[in-house]
Amino acid sequence: MIVDQIAINLKRITDIVPCHRMKSRSLTINGYTLPLCARCTGILAGYLFFPFFLILNLNFPLWLGIVLNLPMVIDGWTQKRKYRISNNSLRLSTGIVSGLGQSMIIVSVSQKIISIFL
Repeated sequence: MIVDQIAINLKRITDIVPCHRMKSRSLTINGYTLPLCARCTGILAGYLFFPFFLILNLNFPLWLGIVLNLPMVIDGWTQKRKYRISNNSLRLSTGIVSGLGQSMIIVSVSQKIISIFL
């Protein structure tokens, strides 16, 4: 009963994520296919670093967050242009790195905004 409720709540959360949800590009764990593609799953996993960056008050240069997004952009762009075929492991790993980079960007920009007002 509790597991079913958790699954329903997770589905509601993932419904707001803009993802193509192609099953062939989604991860399958113990026969269950995740509702998001591997890349979006990786990005969301990378966002898990965000609270730690805030709590530990870590300072990152803005350029580092931008650079960490490049592997995902390159992977997606070269796949879209049919220069090569990507795979779910690469999509997941570049997604995690991108989510980490996005977290760094958000923390960096937030710290700059807060320092202006305080």
